[in-house]
Amino acid sequence: MKIGFAILAGILVLVVLLLPVVLIFTQAPPGYSGLLAVRDASIIYASLFMCVGALLFIVMTGLIAFIAITIHSHIVPALEKVDDTAKTVRGTATFVSESVVSPIVKAAGAAAGAKAMVQTLMRRGENAPKPPKKGDS
Repeated sequence: MKIGFAILAGILVLVVLLLPVVLIFTQAPPGYSGLLAVRDASIIYASLFMCVGALLFIVMTGLIAFIAITIHSHIVPALEKVDDTAKTVRGTATFVSESVVSPIVKAAGAAAGAKAMVQTLMRRGENAPKPPKKGDS
């Protein structure tokens, strides 16, 4: 089926491309020079290719519009999901920061304060005047 369609399309293209040349040279009026025939064939082919180019431009513009609409309809929901996920991650990070990390930081701060206090008290005990020994009077 595809081979038959390809053969039919090839024959149609060949006929469309050769028909102007055949008609110009076989149906030319008397006194019609070859240069005029080439000019007319060139005008016919230029017009034909401009029409085909315009049709292809219209088709390509439609395809680009279709692709843009399709991408828009698929990308926007995906971006909304990404935004929801980012909000969830932000909320989770805030929760962990307030619920888990804050108490640990407070406990570590209290422990560091207690350690500094004990070290300070120990230094004062070392620098305190010693009582006189018995027999040193």
